[in-house]
Amino acid sequence: MSKIVSFHKLKLTNNISDKHGFTILNSMHKYQPRFHIARTDSIVDLGWCPFRTFIFKETEFIAVTAY
Repeated sequence: MSKIVSFHKLKLTNNISDKHGFTILNSMHKYQPRFHIARTDSIVDLGWCPFRTFIFKETEFIAVTAY
């Protein structure tokens, strides 16, 4: 497996009334993204398939109200 993983469509917001499907974060909270890689032939089996979780310390961030 050697495909590029892209998050160009991931949108973050602190607006709790967001209607666009953005991921809602709390300002001034620290976040640590985790990447879960699962091996499965069907999304239905996702809860029971073997998986690995990866954490990259470099991706830790604190959400702010405005930049």
